[in-house]
Amino acid sequence: MAITLIEPQPLPGRGIAYGTDHECHLLNVPAGRMSAVPDDPRHFSRWLSHWDIYGAGYFAPRKLYGIYVQAVLETAIAQASANAQLERMRNEAVAILPKGSGAVIHLKTGQTIQADQVVLALGNFPPSDPDVTDRSFYQSQRYVSHPWAPDALDHLAPTDPVVLVGSGLTMVDLVLTLKARGHQGTIHGISRYGRLPQSHRFSASYPPFLTAAEAPASTRILLRRIRREVERAAVAGYDWRAVIDALRPETQALWQVLPLVERRRFLRHVRSYWDVHRHRAAPEAAAAIEQLRRSEQLRVHAGRICAYREQHDGVWVTYRPRRSNTVVELQASRVINCTGPESDYCKLQHPLIRNLLAAGLARPDPLCLGLDTDAEGRLLDARGYASTFLYTLGAPCKGRLWETTAVPEIRGQAQALAQRLLHTG
Repeated sequence: MAITLIEPQPLPGRGIAYGTDHECHLLNVPAGRMSAVPDDPRHFSRWLSHWDIYGAGYFAPRKLYGIYVQAVLETAIAQASANAQLERMRNEAVAILPKGSGAVIHLKTGQTIQADQVVLALGNFPPSDPDVTDRSFYQSQRYVSHPWAPDALDHLAPTDPVVLVGSGLTMVDLVLTLKARGHQGTIHGISRYGRLPQSHRFSASYPPFLTAAEAPASTRILLRRIRREVERAAVAGYDWRAVIDALRPETQALWQVLPLVERRRFLRHVRSYWDVHRHRAAPEAAAAIEQLRRSEQLRVHAGRICAYREQHDGVWVTYRPRRSNTVVELQASRVINCTGPESDYCKLQHPLIRNLLAAGLARPDPLCLGLDTDAEGRLLDARGYASTFLYTLGAPCKGRLWETTAVPEIRGQAQALAQRLLHTG
């Protein structure tokens, strides 16, 4: 079997999350749950021991995990059978066209590759610019649309005020980066609800308490059921985090039990609560954020950005506080978009996505959380038919699977898809 890995970055396996060089950017999951090998849950923990780092509860720097993923890939290549070959191409796919029972992949450099099966391992895309009436400020050098851009913090004075749009884990990373650089200026975080990710805290495992077979097909009732369980667990001495973690094996099945209208209700009313409780920050990171809040260097605001007014000495960011009819202005030297990855594929300008949608080879899922797929990860075309050669996994499957962006879920999907492709071949 010949496998071609097309990746524009020089080091495949790191991506945005694990490509950071900052020691302060930590994994949001302890090492004991971050194995890349589905059948060996302590694989990453053992690998860390070679760095004289021990403990399944350790929140490792993300750049270290990027090195680990590369090491796993190199080991897989070295141990592969003689009839399996991997070619790595530093390039980018811009179009895919059907040909016979397979496809032709067009690359950014003008080359083409023929393939029997194609897997879109796309990961996350950069955030979209917040919606405002006058979008001209988004062309300004004071605005950073991609928080992971290498020059995001260039030419920023230590005392300059900064506005970070969003208050999730991306904002946490940017705040910690500023702190590590010795930044002394005020940091404003603005999001619709002004909620910060909760901190991880170790507690005893909580027993399973809800399955898809017995779950209500109502977001409201489901939320009420989970809240009651949190109260019951607290009486027994459990932390609420243990209750949320106990849902992890059933989350995807619970999501699929909900009718489409209820999934929309969840996204509209519950998602922000779920995100900050489910996607938690490493304790060290959460403690640093709390210290910055107490010192008032970090100020988090709940509201919507309405407008920008740029002047020679900075930009005034106008936002409407939540449940208020008034507006407030904040002055900043830099505005950085930390709203999280864009999942509405109709908004993406990436040439490959635009090509797939225009050609009818793919369609967004009904919730605009990714691409529409079947249960096996095959893309559904514009008419709803499953592709015979196009597959995906991870973030693009979020509409169907919801919990599909973390390592435990992605490694399982990758293993199942690899076995499926081997059987197909």
